[in-house]
Amino acid sequence: MKCIVIDDEELPRVVLRQLIENIPDLQLEGTFNSPLQAIRFLNQNEDVQLIFLDVNMPGFSGFDFIQTLKTMPAVILVTADKEHAITAFEYENVVDYLLKPVQKERF
Repeated sequence: MKCIVIDDEELPRVVLRQLIENIPDLQLEGTFNSPLQAIRFLNQNEDVQLIFLDVNMPGFSGFDFIQTLKTMPAVILVTADKEHAITAFEYENVVDYLLKPVQKERF
């Protein structure tokens, strides 16, 4: 399954990259520190099936990102805030919600 990571912070991107590389069924296609970069990538690479998406990013939240794309792969939201969990599952393509720091056991 082709996936990407979108997070404005470097450490969570690195951690997710390492976790993804240990799962044979996941193929990391890219990591992005900006939702706008990711949108450009997704517009040219429609075969991405899964997005690991930070909720809290400056100027453009993960929820804004979900509402922007015409077609949306499955999304796993990644955030340090528990308070977004209920809102997260109002979006039909959100399949999971991971709290930072992401733990290997939970991944």
